[in-house]
Amino acid sequence: CIFTLQTLTDSLCFSSELTLAQNPPASVVPPAMFGSTAASTKIPAPTTATTVHITTTAIHNTTAHTNATTTAVPANATTAYVNITTTAPVQNTTATLTTPHSAHTTTHKPQPTPPTNLTVGNYTYKSGGKLCVMVLAAIQVNVSNSKATGLFIVQPNSVTVAGNCDASTSNIDLKFKEGSISLGFVKKVYVNTVAVNLIYAFSNGGRPNCLYNISKTNTSLQLFSMEVGHSYSCKSEPVFLGDGINLDFSKQKIQAFNFINNQFGPVDLCKADQPNYKVAIAVGVVLIILIVIVVIAYLISRRKRTDGYQTL
Repeated sequence: CIFTLQTLTDSLCFSSELTLAQNPPASVVPPAMFGSTAASTKIPAPTTATTVHITTTAIHNTTAHTNATTTAVPANATTAYVNITTTAPVQNTTATLTTPHSAHTTTHKPQPTPPTNLTVGNYTYKSGGKLCVMVLAAIQVNVSNSKATGLFIVQPNSVTVAGNCDASTSNIDLKFKEGSISLGFVKKVYVNTVAVNLIYAFSNGGRPNCLYNISKTNTSLQLFSMEVGHSYSCKSEPVFLGDGINLDFSKQKIQAFNFINNQFGPVDLCKADQPNYKVAIAVGVVLIILIVIVVIAYLISRRKRTDGYQTL
């Protein structure tokens, strides 16, 4: 019985883990690939203008003195010797050529920002003094493809919040010097639009100074579903943008519409954080079955023993 119980429990746990692995927490509904409004490109770093000084020294031989001496020999001689001596003194002439000074234009190569910690930011947008959207999360963009590799971490103290809202839709824009991240809500409630625009110096084949342009927008999503007046909470949840690019949310809690006292409403947990009672229920059922089998076996064995005696 113990062996059977252990086998069934292990099988149920493995099945539960396999189901979670096959279904990532932030899935796209309907399953549609993110579109790119602009292709991701690598922009080479500009070069720096330099000034070159060139000095040329030329040596010219301009004067030659020729001393010729001819010695006459007798008429019957058959050989005449002619001695020619040439002396060429050196005249040195020096010329200096200097190129004109070019304008000094200094353009710094794009550098990645210093390493930063993943920080939870509190982003809110109000319209007419009324709270429309509140996002509490640590946000980062994770890139891993053939063109670029690395992380961009959104720093809350450098973010400017904008947006818009009405009775049925709300939008929040997180803007920073490298780009922006936008979330659009519809009143069911869930996120139906995600847009990421980013220009950042990710590493590329060991070269850290290559700007990489990300421009992704999808308006047919169903993410972070919650009841009206409720908030959505998840410890960690990625949004897959395609091309090896993820928008990662950590320690997130978000809400749009129907705020009470400008506070988060009751929490709706993501699937990954919801307690899974299937394994506990299955183990309980197996234990009940085993107890019933043991009781039946005990009753049968007791009946056989009482059948062997005669009543007095």
